[in-house]
Amino acid sequence: MSSRVLRRRFLQSSAALAASSFFVNPILSAQAPRQRVRLGIIGVNGQGQYNWTEAVNTGLADVVALCDVDADRSAPVIKRFPKARFVADYRRLLDKPNDLDAVIVATPDHHHAIPAVMAMGAGKHVYCEKPLAHSVHEVRAMMAAARQHKVVTQMGTQIHAGDNYRRVVEIVQSGMLGPVRRVHVWCARRPDAAFRVKEPTPPPKGLHYNLWVGPAPMRGYPPYRTMLNSGGRVQETTAIHFHWRWWWDFGGGVLADMACHFMDLPHWALNLRHPTTVAATGRVTYKGDNDMPDLMQVEYEYPARGTQPPVHLTWYHGQPGPDLTGKVTHQGFPSGVLFEGEKGNVVADYSHYRLLPEERFRGVELPKQTIPRSVGHHREWLQAIIGGGTTTCNFEYSGALSETVLLGNVAYKAGGKLQYDARMGRVTGPANAEQYLQREYRRGWTLPV
Repeated sequence: MSSRVLRRRFLQSSAALAASSFFVNPILSAQAPRQRVRLGIIGVNGQGQYNWTEAVNTGLADVVALCDVDADRSAPVIKRFPKARFVADYRRLLDKPNDLDAVIVATPDHHHAIPAVMAMGAGKHVYCEKPLAHSVHEVRAMMAAARQHKVVTQMGTQIHAGDNYRRVVEIVQSGMLGPVRRVHVWCARRPDAAFRVKEPTPPPKGLHYNLWVGPAPMRGYPPYRTMLNSGGRVQETTAIHFHWRWWWDFGGGVLADMACHFMDLPHWALNLRHPTTVAATGRVTYKGDNDMPDLMQVEYEYPARGTQPPVHLTWYHGQPGPDLTGKVTHQGFPSGVLFEGEKGNVVADYSHYRLLPEERFRGVELPKQTIPRSVGHHREWLQAIIGGGTTTCNFEYSGALSETVLLGNVAYKAGGKLQYDARMGRVTGPANAEQYLQREYRRGWTLPV
């Protein structure tokens, strides 16, 4: 597909996004309501297994269709659901559309958008892992499809359902920190060194490798080898089911992998949506021939929202604190979020928080609980399908979050500061920046828009 066609489709989806209202709750589709949701699972192992297990354990769902490119690896799951039909290609999952109500997408990032948009186009509700997609263009297409087809959606940021995030949101929104203009977000994770494989070998029996590569550029099998560093011991692996994250063809590095979890907290607490400017720097410090930065810093600037002031948020990864030199840390928070307010600060992660300076807040009464406990991230989605309503991480909210996260990678690749027009999905700055909002698919793969 030519870059001209890709650009035209991107602008069409952006215009559709701009023409719609700022927020539309996903609602129950035209399908007749039922007490149990019939699920199709795309990517049944790893995170996919976690997702279908959580969904089934609610007692609100039945797995009726399975899709995975690796039949041998999926054999235990196929045995677990003997009545479910199995396909290797998700483009065949909807051949029998009347036996499905909803779809869970738990594939590598480069396979998120196509099946999700296909499913929503068929009126199916969608739960998709983070980040929503591989590119900004794909995220916006998913948001537009959710609006158009009025389906119930949820992104797999399960931390959003945790009590700790709720308490921190209440603290920030209560005003006890005062106005917040500065936020730091960091993650200690680093990619492992990885190398392209120069002498391909036949794929394992049962693996449909061509389908695994999908819309990405074709490579011989295995597409890479990864040097795992665990406690100073280095071990080589050619396993493909996790380390795709460290290659631009398939994933977006630590930023795409983890920022939706941690940046979710300030987006929620401060009502952030899209930044107006984005700038990124990074370094590749490990020995490998992939160019995914293991140290990275991204500067996001958000506009004022009503009476709330503008916010400058900085993302860091590769160090256990908000500083790429490793000199600044917060004990007990190797990954975390720091809100800096005029009256005080709070540092938090998914499990605990600390008010700073501690002596100022010692004995201070905390705000009353106003955000109810979650019924569970998967249950929330399933209940909304059955009974109507919305979800807390629907694609309207999570799309803006994912779009923001992925703009960090756009800025890094472009090598300069971006100005972003979120209404139209346009970026200005370095001359080459706009090309990184989307990607060209391999022949035979298209995104239905």
